[in-house]
Amino acid sequence: MNIEKLLESLTLEEKCQLLVGKDSWHTAAIERLNIPSIMMADGPHGLRKQLDSSNSMMVNESYKAVCFPPAVTIASSFDTSIAYKMGEAIANECLYKDVHVLLGPGLNIKRSPLCGRNFEYYSEDPIISGEMAKGFIKGLQSKGIGACIKHFALNSQETFRMVSSSVADKRAFYEIYGKAFKKAIEANPSMAMCSYNKVEGIYASENPWLLNDVLRQDFGFKGVIVSDWTAVNDRSMALKATLDLEMPGHDYAVHKLLKDHKAGIISIEEINASCQRILTLVKAKMNQKVIPFDLEKNHQVAYEIAKESMVLLKNKDNILPLQLNDKIAIIGQLAKSIRYQGGGSSHINAYRVDSILESLPKNIQYQYSDGYELEGDGFNQQLIDEARRIAVNKDKVVLVLGLTDAYESEGYDRTHLNLPLGHLELLKAISQITDHIVVVLQLGSPIIMPWIDDVKGVLNAYLAGEAGAKAIVDILYGYANPSGRLAETFPLTLETTPSHGNFAKGNGDVNYQESIYVGYRYFSTTNQTVLFPFGHGLSYSSFEYSNLIVSQVTCNHPGHFNVSVTVKNTGFWVGKEVVQLYVSAPQTGVFKPIRELKAFTKIELQPDESKTLTFNLSTEELGYYDLTQKAFLVEDGFYQIQINKNASEVILETAIKIENPDCPAPDLALMEAKSYYISSGLTMDTADFEKLIGKSVGPAHIQKARPFDLNNTIVDIKKTFLGGIIYRSARKQAFKAMKDMDRDSQLMVERSLGETPMRAMVVFSGGMLKMKTMLGLLDLINHQPLKALKHFIGRV
Repeated sequence: MNIEKLLESLTLEEKCQLLVGKDSWHTAAIERLNIPSIMMADGPHGLRKQLDSSNSMMVNESYKAVCFPPAVTIASSFDTSIAYKMGEAIANECLYKDVHVLLGPGLNIKRSPLCGRNFEYYSEDPIISGEMAKGFIKGLQSKGIGACIKHFALNSQETFRMVSSSVADKRAFYEIYGKAFKKAIEANPSMAMCSYNKVEGIYASENPWLLNDVLRQDFGFKGVIVSDWTAVNDRSMALKATLDLEMPGHDYAVHKLLKDHKAGIISIEEINASCQRILTLVKAKMNQKVIPFDLEKNHQVAYEIAKESMVLLKNKDNILPLQLNDKIAIIGQLAKSIRYQGGGSSHINAYRVDSILESLPKNIQYQYSDGYELEGDGFNQQLIDEARRIAVNKDKVVLVLGLTDAYESEGYDRTHLNLPLGHLELLKAISQITDHIVVVLQLGSPIIMPWIDDVKGVLNAYLAGEAGAKAIVDILYGYANPSGRLAETFPLTLETTPSHGNFAKGNGDVNYQESIYVGYRYFSTTNQTVLFPFGHGLSYSSFEYSNLIVSQVTCNHPGHFNVSVTVKNTGFWVGKEVVQLYVSAPQTGVFKPIRELKAFTKIELQPDESKTLTFNLSTEELGYYDLTQKAFLVEDGFYQIQINKNASEVILETAIKIENPDCPAPDLALMEAKSYYISSGLTMDTADFEKLIGKSVGPAHIQKARPFDLNNTIVDIKKTFLGGIIYRSARKQAFKAMKDMDRDSQLMVERSLGETPMRAMVVFSGGMLKMKTMLGLLDLINHQPLKALKHFIGRV
């Protein structure tokens, strides 16, 4: 394929067709010039290729595929080789099903534990997120399958995600939310997906600062930028912002491009630049061959990944591992019907799902009871009474608890951090009988544990994928040694989380008022007690650290230095340890977290074995983003190098002097934002946040009124007469389409429908509703019948 000659041969209309999807999953083909289409499919923890792979926008039945542990789980492995292995394994299934690009990984930072889609994202920390994503991308693309990083940017909640505007200061953007994407781009992903939300009042899909200035120029992304599905507000403005491909396809977008080119709004140079990037991607994928593959092999890979990722949170009196001669009670329906993935567009039609009960060792002494229901809040007093009966006179009780499908999904956010009522009441009842309790958790994001002192053991299996049950059993019985670490903080209460007052408040501005103080950066800096800190995780082994050495006493900026440390396995088990290196910058000048993770690695040690590890650090990694210089600055001074057990627990510490006497003075706004300093209590006041963003904060919720437009949601218009009819019709059609869906997909559609903008409803309709019809209906709602008539009789 000669791309330059193709650009000369393509007509304007054909070029515009290339910039819009052919349907829900394919790029446009230009048969006249032998340009094929390529196929995208949802991921990122498995292949979701729909049986109807053309126009369906609903989360319908898909081909069987192996469901791997989602990002929340594999991030807990702290092992980039695991991410590579998973990417490689999924690529084999993409080759088998003739898919060219997988829509993943997701790199959104976990700003709040309430985000309903947190299970699909790696961490609250950009280093973990970026490094795990790099591993996944390299594994996927090693087989020729394209990766698509998403959702760029500042998309950390599901509530009103299609219409709200994220407002963050530039330090937070570059140091936290953008950094993960920049690191992932080092692996050269084929595509990047913009988010639904606005950034500083401009939709991400048409935000030139976000897509061109930052993603392409600052971060060096060379690939195709694709919209999230229905995320484009104005196709021509999106093109000018360098968004190449709108998905899914619809005729109005092509018409819009042609019309705006004729009007001089967009240039042929802008059209050609996007066409060139799309054709480059098509050329790279067009000769892909279908390769048969045995899904059973990937099922085993999914087991290995799950085993490496589970986090042992508590093990008082070494209640774990269980002994084969223990008389145990296993209680909880999640033991026989494991929750192994979250809901939404990432939902996999799993190849083969194991259960905990089916995976138990043979000939052990156990009794099982349901304990709770899986629907609603799960409470059933009769089931609790039965569970109490079988728990009596048992050596140990294993309670399998967690967040059921209704509690977390794409499309809506959680409202609290508790387990379902039925699970809590069950635990309360059993703890009145015995304290020899091991809780196995299945969940996609943190919970609070007011019951933590009533149990001796807690194993956080997260969402472990289809093969996770065997991994749970192997860890419970000591066939495997747990080695996962939390890639997010488990707070004591929701109210102590730094974003609590500014999360999911409405359809207006979402103010990231906590700035750089996300997750452990806030809790460690304020010295707050948490339930379990970032980086926490226990093992059946024990480890000892020594000989922390920095290669030099001083280092000129820019420069590099080495940090070495020796780790010894002092236990009796072969074990894996996660070595975490943090840096504490000088607490002078601008406000900063007390420490930040800069490097990590995972090593395996035999009993009594020692290994010396060496990390190479660049002084560039030690800087903060300055608002005036629009660049990272590295201050002159002493930096503490810390080897930690977790974000709160320093094991070894030394210092290095970074020489940079010519570092410019900090931005005045940073210095004046006093409430962001530890010395002022780190209260992060609104007035100081306004100094950081350079403007007044907008309202969190806006009451919408006429005139309505394509960006108004169904809820906005439903109080009008015609809007009410549209609302009821949309609900009726949605419920009709949902009848064949799994329950968690139904919940996603049901709960997010009202927050969907009218322009998205056109695309979701799969061609039943034309854009001109929607525009006409909005004209009627706005009492403009003549304008409506013009739209109704128009061509497009």
